[in-house]
Amino acid sequence: MKLFAGVALPLTMLLSSGVAIAQDEAPVPDDVLARGANVSLAPLRIELDGNQRAETLRVYNPSGRAIGVQVRAFGWKQEAGKDVYFASNDVMISPSIITIEPGDTQIFRVLRRDTPAQGERRYRVAVDQLPDPELLRGGEAQARIRFTIPMFIDRATAKPANVAWSIGGDGLTATNSGEQTARMVNLSLRNAQGEPIEVETGGLNYVQGGSTLKWAMPGGCPTGPIRVSASIDGENVDVQAQNTCG
Repeated sequence: MKLFAGVALPLTMLLSSGVAIAQDEAPVPDDVLARGANVSLAPLRIELDGNQRAETLRVYNPSGRAIGVQVRAFGWKQEAGKDVYFASNDVMISPSIITIEPGDTQIFRVLRRDTPAQGERRYRVAVDQLPDPELLRGGEAQARIRFTIPMFIDRATAKPANVAWSIGGDGLTATNSGEQTARMVNLSLRNAQGEPIEVETGGLNYVQGGSTLKWAMPGGCPTGPIRVSASIDGENVDVQAQNTCG
């Protein structure tokens, strides 16, 4: 099967084998990019609402050799502004391990178990490229490659995200008092004169309902009115942050 036109996006993600991973191979966020084997997948986000029980995940192998792939789902929460991944049986994936031949696209079924609606539930679907036995026999070192996509169940039953911004000595803070996870990109700050203020945004960010996320501000605590601009769930926002710096 050839690449599905206009759907798949190439991702290359790498986690060095020297990096310690807590709780048995927790996923790497989907905005971590590095050198490595190049695969494509679609969609880049999965949502199952109402009576929808399953979705398909398509993984394409554009390389000249077969690759082994393992796909699993982890629970996903945020604590103290940090992503935490944990084992979960709420989501089943079939097949879970398979070899994808060169130029082929493999279809994976992602299925939710029958559980009562509890508002938005959050997961990460992790795709691991397995070590190539031929390269291992040749003594060639292999970096471990993994990438993930977010998955939400019963998101439609949750109250929309409601993000408030504040600035203090510990940097910029986003607080989501809603229930849905807010996806934000293009985050920037500017002062009353319209001049940009440096903030370590990291590109793509998620703030789950009832959680906070913080960003460092290398220039220190700025004074005066500060405006925050971002695209949140596809909507452009431009608001003044609460500033405790003075």
